[in-house]
Amino acid sequence: MIQTSMTSISKPKAPEKKEQVHRVLLGKKQILVTEDEPLLVQLERAGIHVEYQCREGYCSSCSIKLLWGNVIYPFEPLAWVQSGYLLACCAIVKSDIEIAFFD
Repeated sequence: MIQTSMTSISKPKAPEKKEQVHRVLLGKKQILVTEDEPLLVQLERAGIHVEYQCREGYCSSCSIKLLWGNVIYPFEPLAWVQSGYLLACCAIVKSDIEIAFFD
């Protein structure tokens, strides 16, 4: 009688990309956002209304005061970004941040 043993060979699993989550403080509200989408989309999903027109960094209608924290732009916005502000339509949050809407 011949006995064989079966061994299974499996590929090692690639490490899963851990999603980066950051806090956005807006007055007494706090929401969690990821680095996967622009801030505007995530604020809207949380029920926070932000004025905008182009959603592409052309017009600066979505300019929001950045009190502290870091954002980046995956592409250079065509609109001028005033110092201390961000364009929510194309800003990617890279740390916990605090923002404010000023009239």
